[in-house]
Amino acid sequence: MKKTNYYFTLFLVLFTTIFSFFNMFRIVSISKDVISIVFNNLLPSLLPFMILISLCLSLGLTMLFNYVIQWIFAPIFHLTPHMSTIYFLSFFCGYPTNAKIMKEAYELHYINIEQLQHLLSIASFSSLSFIFVSLKLDFHTALFIYLCHIIPSLIKALFYFKDYQLQTFSQTMQSIKDVDHSFIKAIKKSMTSSLYAFIFILGYMLVFQFVGYSLGLFIKNPFIITIIQGLLEFSSGSLRILQYHHILTYPLICFFLSFSGISVLMQVDNLLEGIPYSFKKYFIARLFHGIVSFSLCFILQILTNILF
Repeated sequence: MKKTNYYFTLFLVLFTTIFSFFNMFRIVSISKDVISIVFNNLLPSLLPFMILISLCLSLGLTMLFNYVIQWIFAPIFHLTPHMSTIYFLSFFCGYPTNAKIMKEAYELHYINIEQLQHLLSIASFSSLSFIFVSLKLDFHTALFIYLCHIIPSLIKALFYFKDYQLQTFSQTMQSIKDVDHSFIKAIKKSMTSSLYAFIFILGYMLVFQFVGYSLGLFIKNPFIITIIQGLLEFSSGSLRILQYHHILTYPLICFFLSFSGISVLMQVDNLLEGIPYSFKKYFIARLFHGIVSFSLCFILQILTNILF
C-alpha cells in the first residue's frame, strides 16, 4: 500500500502541476476557497483539539480520563481504558485528529496494532463544528445528520468482543508519576506534530480540489461533479451539494461525512506512516460506514415524509 500511495501521490502532484499552468486564474480562485475553509472552519475547530489532546497524552493526563470513562465504555464496547478514551474523544475532535491521537497512543505503547486497527474502523467522525456550524443548517436537521453519521459506528462498536482489564486507581496514579513531565518538551512536540498534520490537510485539500475542478471540464452534469467532489474532499462536497434541493442531498452528506473522502484517507495514511496497519481494512470500514449512514438517512427521511 505504501508504494501505491507513493505513486498515486506522485501522479497527483504531476497532474496538478501541469493542470495549474493552463488554469492559473482558476487555481488561484480554488486556493482562496480552500484556504478560507481551512482557516475559518478547520483551523479553529481542529488545531486546539490536536494540541491539547497531544499534550495530555504526552503528560500522561489522559490516564485520569481513562479511569473515569472506562466504567461506561469498557463494559458496553469491550474496549480497554485507553481505547475508551480515544473513542470518546473521536466524537468531538474529528478526523484526521483521531488518527493522530491513535498514532501517538500507539507510539507510547498505550494500544497495540490490533486495537489501533479496530479504532480506525469505528472512531472516525467529522468534527461537531463542521456539522452544526459550517453546514449552516437548522439545529434539528444538523442533529438528524449527525445521528445518521454516528449510529453505524456505535452499532459496529457494540459487536466487538475482546477481553479487557479495567485500570485501577493505583495504576492510574503510578502511570502519571512514571511519565516525563517536561512541559516545554511536551508542548513543543504537540505543536510541531499538530502543525505537521495541518500541512497534510491543507495540501491534500488543495490537490483534490484541483482534481475535482479538472473533472468538471469533461463531465458537464454539475450534480454528478458535486458528488465526485464530495467523494474526493468531503467538506467542499458537502457544502456544495446543499445548493440542490434533492431527496439525496442529506443522505449524500451523511455518506461524505462517514466515508470521509479520499483526501482524508490519504491524510490518515500519511499520518500513520511507519505503523503496520492495513489500509485496505481501513478503506473497507470507511466505505461500509458511508453506505450504512447513507441508507439510514435515506430510509428515515422517506419515513418522516410519509408520516408527517
